[in-house]
Amino acid sequence: MKTLPISPVRASQAGVTAALLALLAGALACANAVENEKARHDARTTGLYQVHIINDDEKEHVTGHCKFVRTINADDDPVRRPMDAELRDYLRAEAVYLGADTIYIDGRTAEAYICGPGPLNPDGTRRAPEPPPK
Repeated sequence: MKTLPISPVRASQAGVTAALLALLAGALACANAVENEKARHDARTTGLYQVHIINDDEKEHVTGHCKFVRTINADDDPVRRPMDAELRDYLRAEAVYLGADTIYIDGRTAEAYICGPGPLNPDGTRRAPEPPPK
């Protein structure tokens, strides 16, 4: 079977297309990283004050009536392990970043829950409730 050679014009067009796609992917990744950093900053500065810390007496009520989000372990932070003095604020900021409005702290870990009408935004405001799946 005889194959046809690729013309130099088509080869250069393919290279330009690949370069444009790589540039677009890089721009989208950069925009996503900037948005993520803004959300983390909002969680550390304003959102953490909207997270309620519960004690042992309230834990049973929360576990039965609220939606569990995730367990947060302060020792798993890849950037910097928070000191004991920073621990409560660190756990509250991580919880609000995940959308939780309530946490139960046990040592250096916390259980994050959504007890309100919907998850929180990183700045502490409520997100609109998501419609139920169809």
